[in-house]
Amino acid sequence: MNLSGWDLNLLVVFDALITEQHLTRASERVGLSQPATSNALARLRKLTQDELFVRTKGRFQPTPVAIALAQQIQPALQQIDAALVQTKPFDPATSDRIFSLGMSDYTAFLILPELLKTLKSLAPKIAVQVRTGERDRLLKLLDEGKGDGRCGVFPENIPWHQSQKLFEETFVCVCRQDHPQIGSEISLLQYSEAEHLLVSVAGDRSGRIDRILQQQGLSRHVSVAVPHFLVAPFILAQTDLIAMLAKRVAERFAQRQALKLLPSPVALSGFSVVMRCHQSSQSHAEQVWLRSQIDAISRTLNA
Repeated sequence: MNLSGWDLNLLVVFDALITEQHLTRASERVGLSQPATSNALARLRKLTQDELFVRTKGRFQPTPVAIALAQQIQPALQQIDAALVQTKPFDPATSDRIFSLGMSDYTAFLILPELLKTLKSLAPKIAVQVRTGERDRLLKLLDEGKGDGRCGVFPENIPWHQSQKLFEETFVCVCRQDHPQIGSEISLLQYSEAEHLLVSVAGDRSGRIDRILQQQGLSRHVSVAVPHFLVAPFILAQTDLIAMLAKRVAERFAQRQALKLLPSPVALSGFSVVMRCHQSSQSHAEQVWLRSQIDAISRTLNA
């Protein structure tokens, strides 16, 4: 490729525009005036022979060409930045670094207590900032360099991310110990006729189970849908609702909340929990160390 016609500073402007999708904020991000940013965008349009951004409802909407270009440029810029920044050797015993981790309440429940024990022992000055939210938002923050890693269910194949499987999880059917209609096992018909609690991070009121039931000519009634795994055991213990919960969560609450765990009458596959980082930072000493601690915790969960 001939780079003689490119001013690589234009790529920095492009990165700001794709991130902010707003001319004024992009200008502030790179420290340029609005006319200078507009001029840079005009040069980019000429070089790429594409509009790149279309103004809609007060924002710059990227074109398909701009989106495809960003997928290549943003990781490259992060790698260049990492190569140019001089960092001190990482010593967990003395470091006061703040790690930013994306986790759902489920992964935080399983991993965070043990991770904090490890930090207290090996790295007492290190702190952790946990971010939660929808999967797309967490991945976007990772691409923007606003996070050290993400732990959870991330099935997307993103070329500039590095992914490591931590453990596999399965589901069990859960209800209170003295449920009036459910004994030591539950049939598919009983399951479909019961009142259900649904855990849906996305805020839906149906999911894979409903599609499976529909294929068998059945349906269920969801009485309540909640966005968090960890509120479910407390609701189940005080109602006649049933729910399909991650087995590791259900097992930890079963005794304290007088819950009954039953094999699922629905052929529902489990899920993989992975740890994901951006390829531009995968070799950073502090992140290698952090991932090694989380990996060690996951091995105990597998055991």
